Amino acid sequence: MTETSAHRPTTLTDYLTILRRRKLIIIAVPIVAALVAFFYSSSQPSVYQAQAQVLVQRSDEAASDPTRYLTTQARVARSSKLAARIAAAKGVPRMTAGEILADSNVSADAEADLLNISVSSGNPRDAVVLADAYAREFTGYKIEQDTAPIDRDLRAVKAQAAELRKRGGTASIVYQTLMQRQSDLELERLAAERNTRVLQPATGAVKVEPRPRRALMLGGLLGAVLALGLAFLAEALDRRVRTEGEIQELLGLPLLGRISRPPPSLRKTNGLVMLEEPMGVQAEEFRKLWGTIEFVNIQRGAASPTIMFTSAAQREGKSTTIANLAVVLARSERRVALVDLDLRRPFLHTFFGVQTEPGFTDVVVGRETLDRAVRHLPLPTAGGLESLGERNGQPSAPSGVPNGPREVETTLQFLPCGTIPPAAGEFLAGERVSALLDALRHQFDVVLVDAPPITVVGDAMTLSPAVDAIVVVTSFSIERPLVDDLARELKNCRATTLGLVLTGVALSDPYAHGYRYYDHASRPRVPPTTGRARQPLFGGLLQKAQIGIDARRARRDEGPVSADGETGPREDIAHGGGRD
Repeated sequence: MTETSAHRPTTLTDYLTILRRRKLIIIAVPIVAALVAFFYSSSQPSVYQAQAQVLVQRSDEAASDPTRYLTTQARVARSSKLAARIAAAKGVPRMTAGEILADSNVSADAEADLLNISVSSGNPRDAVVLADAYAREFTGYKIEQDTAPIDRDLRAVKAQAAELRKRGGTASIVYQTLMQRQSDLELERLAAERNTRVLQPATGAVKVEPRPRRALMLGGLLGAVLALGLAFLAEALDRRVRTEGEIQELLGLPLLGRISRPPPSLRKTNGLVMLEEPMGVQAEEFRKLWGTIEFVNIQRGAASPTIMFTSAAQREGKSTTIANLAVVLARSERRVALVDLDLRRPFLHTFFGVQTEPGFTDVVVGRETLDRAVRHLPLPTAGGLESLGERNGQPSAPSGVPNGPREVETTLQFLPCGTIPPAAGEFLAGERVSALLDALRHQFDVVLVDAPPITVVGDAMTLSPAVDAIVVVTSFSIERPLVDDLARELKNCRATTLGLVLTGVALSDPYAHGYRYYDHASRPRVPPTTGRARQPLFGGLLQKAQIGIDARRARRDEGPVSADGETGPREDIAHGGGRD
């Protein structure tokens, strides 16, 4: 099955999804077309139309086919000879025969022996004058055409009768026959004159153009048809992946989780959902995601995994996803190390308001110790166990008694990228990089590594032998050729790919409502850092929690691990006091 046929819409739901996805085209094109038609029609000059009716009674010969007879008369009324007579008529505006024919129309009435004559003009008075002149001149022209053979016969009969009178043959039968013939012709001529007459002259002119309302409706309808065509054309030309089933099929990977797009306020300030709204609906997405990743790891038998997160391209939510997962693990009292190895465009440090130096690269080259390079970031409370007693009716601590370390739930260990090397790809290929990652693996429960996009640079593939597993982060907006490149690069990696995480998923209202209904506590959520800068968040908490952190450092048995895997004095990098 080809790619085109495999992803072609086949059901009504598929077509409705396309229309919903292309709603901007569906809405904008009809509106623009309707407005253009409206304003264009309004700018046109006014046109007035006057109508007159001419009665055309049928002769005995035409009675058998009245429709054909009236159609013939309507065509006669459109002759150029008649138009020339109208142009030369008294009181008619100065116009040529061609202009008169262009601005007029003659049609046969389907239910009566009538011809409807309509004339259009920019002046309502001229339209009335032209319509009346048209009806009058057509009546005279029709009578002349009908009476011409009668007059010819009548002149011949009169000439013969006059010749007989000269010879004194008035008593002859021939003379009597001629007199009867003359009488019949005069009656026939009188009937021909009465068969055609103006039944209804033009009494006024109505405005027929422009008609902005009609143009508005027609423009909207035509725009709707055009919008449908453009929507499906754009869908056919669009190479982006639009369904999770399609991207799973192209990559051959299981779906680990769906992450909705963060709120605009968090995107603007580089905030994390797990820090700003830890009890919200989107925070549950990251908890569910880690539960799936952990289940997959248990199946693989990886006790202390080093998981590398990569993507196919930039700005797909890779760094945001791994940072939120690190907060999830830290809050669950897991020893987690978050390592930024995106040496091309590091971004993790912006979430926590710390500097990139010193960091991973400085430890590798021996410029700095690991203990001083790791940032120990105390996380604010998420409304956990410390408030459980108060919510169940137990008295809370007096306001005058300091809470101490209870204001900090746990600490996140973050190792930024450090000094950017001139050749990142060659630097990551060194053995000391793998040695440092291996040392972190033995020191922490989980090591999360943020790597560059795998299809852009080769850093992720270089790091793959040093990690246990790979998680791919991608979005629905990724293009199919890029997905093919991503699948090819992942096959060349030595680490196992656990699955993919889809970002930018629309958070459906039923899901959000269901979560709020299930969360019966319905706790009001106030963002911890609302109205405050991000740097004071961790700076203030570090000062408050320093005593608790130092106490935990003293209880640790093992010391910090250097880049070559050796242990030092009785200090632990997971809980030691570092610089931020």
